[in-house]
Amino acid sequence: MKKLNRILVPTDFSEGSRKAYSYAEHLLRFFGGTIDMVNIVPTIKYLQESMKKVGYPFSLDQDVYPQIIEQARDRVAKELEDHVAEEHRGEPVVKIGRKAYEIILEHAHKGRYDLIVMGAQGLHADHIIRGHVTEKVIRHSRIPVLSVSGTVMPESTQNIVVPTDFSDLSMRAILPAAIMAGRLKSRITLLHVNELHGSEPEDQQGADEDAMRKLRKKVAQKVFDFFAERPRAKAQISSVDDEELFLKLERDDEKYEIPIFVEEVRGISAHYEIVDYAEQNADMIVIATHGRSGLSHIFLGSTAEKVVQWAKIPVLTVRPRQMQQKKK
Repeated sequence: MKKLNRILVPTDFSEGSRKAYSYAEHLLRFFGGTIDMVNIVPTIKYLQESMKKVGYPFSLDQDVYPQIIEQARDRVAKELEDHVAEEHRGEPVVKIGRKAYEIILEHAHKGRYDLIVMGAQGLHADHIIRGHVTEKVIRHSRIPVLSVSGTVMPESTQNIVVPTDFSDLSMRAILPAAIMAGRLKSRITLLHVNELHGSEPEDQQGADEDAMRKLRKKVAQKVFDFFAERPRAKAQISSVDDEELFLKLERDDEKYEIPIFVEEVRGISAHYEIVDYAEQNADMIVIATHGRSGLSHIFLGSTAEKVVQWAKIPVLTVRPRQMQQKKK
């Protein structure tokens, strides 16, 4: 994730959308940049075909859609004016298309935005899980996506959770998490879920303490190795005490000093434990996603996508470049 020069916020004028651009506006107080809002006008394919058959003396493309687009653009401009400070106010954008998520992604990728911020629930979404359009954008986006629910603003962020199984994929979330934590002056908790497949031994205290010491060493090495592969970022990681690591990071012209904690939880389902831990102890989740679709998505499913679906706090998803290149 680069500096947030440009953020794209899709809107359907719902309360969920307004939470998203309120969060984005507050985020830019720390990062700077501007917000463009985009509204998708759905095509009415079957109505258009029926009108042609009946022989109505006007067309949707020439007579109806231009008026709809003009009205929608005025409404988007009003949303920008009412909810975004002038220094962060970008352009109102209106697009026409059948699949909203495809139009959003096409515009975002062509426009080279740094971040997409979306409401977890849109106008017609379920109140429990993230809406269909948001989920589709997250799965297919090459740009980081921050999905927002609730009323917690960025300035209240004290702890950012980064779930990890120590794979290369999961560790790719550490850089955007570090940038977020550095700007918001929060800490990072690297969370590992030890999935249980049987009953635990009764006397585990001594073994647990030894295991946590080894785990912290493993995490410190993983973080060091991650930044060692990135010449743009200079990182030092040190141990403050038995419970806390400390990351000093220099990247471009910025310097961050970030406390990193390591936690391990046990459970039978990784995504459930991540969501449960984060909602009790954190203000944001940053997680890498593979962006699978089709059969691989149906049969494999990902912990990341399940976390995205069920978390009630902001979730920032990032897809590593390697995954983007494989998908192409």
